[in-house]
Amino acid sequence: MAIKDAARWLFFRRRERSTHHSGYDIPTRLMNLTGSGPETFDAISDWHMRSLAEHTPIAKDHYVLEMGCGIGRDAIPLTNIIGPNGSYLGIDIVRDSIKWCQQHISTKHPNFRFVYFDIKDQLHNPAGKRTTTEMTLPTADGSIDRIFLWSVFTHMAEVDITHYLREFARVLKPTGLILATWFIVDQEILAKARTVDLTPFHLRFEHQVEQDCYVNDLAKPMGAVAYTKAAVSRMLEAANLALSVEVLPGSWSGFYSEPKGAQDTTILQLRSTIKQ
Repeated sequence: MAIKDAARWLFFRRRERSTHHSGYDIPTRLMNLTGSGPETFDAISDWHMRSLAEHTPIAKDHYVLEMGCGIGRDAIPLTNIIGPNGSYLGIDIVRDSIKWCQQHISTKHPNFRFVYFDIKDQLHNPAGKRTTTEMTLPTADGSIDRIFLWSVFTHMAEVDITHYLREFARVLKPTGLILATWFIVDQEILAKARTVDLTPFHLRFEHQVEQDCYVNDLAKPMGAVAYTKAAVSRMLEAANLALSVEVLPGSWSGFYSEPKGAQDTTILQLRSTIKQ
């Protein structure tokens, strides 16, 4: 990088717009990459904490893994829950978000660790050098109490989701739980979604690309991906995971009269721990 270009980059970064949140000045552009801008950042963070408390309660000594941690929307409030005998591991494919979390959250809370996965992704990391199936979670077998990921599987192909689910099963403790969100569809749900069009993303899923998979935009297929219940069951079975409770329906499609969140939510556990 030329000296003038470097100076210009440093000037830009110093002047970069930020938003104050829970004692941190977070770059607004990274807030936007996390899935929402400043207008909804606090509300979504609060909702996530309530959902975790209800469905996968986190104790102060738990070892927690978040996939798609972004700029720390959930890590920041979790610093008030996870104590020094527990730990948090956040993983994301946006390098700048991970660097920010390392520099601002990990320095205050050494038991909060953030790792960058250089995975090629059409939307968030087009220059990435690796594939999802090449990645191994950087933690030991049977070491994690809780895993959660919001709106990650909604941007992934089945082969990649299955790989992550197998990794989750590898690192999960026998008493561990996983919270993951999806777009789960059948013909009735698709018909309703195409009629009401409730979201600003126009989630109509009109393009069937495989028997059990629909995408919203053929030009950017990973922008939003929906799977049938059969596909979800197939992926869980391949990873030796199972539903801990029935799927919690989301509001996105307009199909359910009493939705439990924005997207459809699964609470998972190791299949071997299910009582017969």
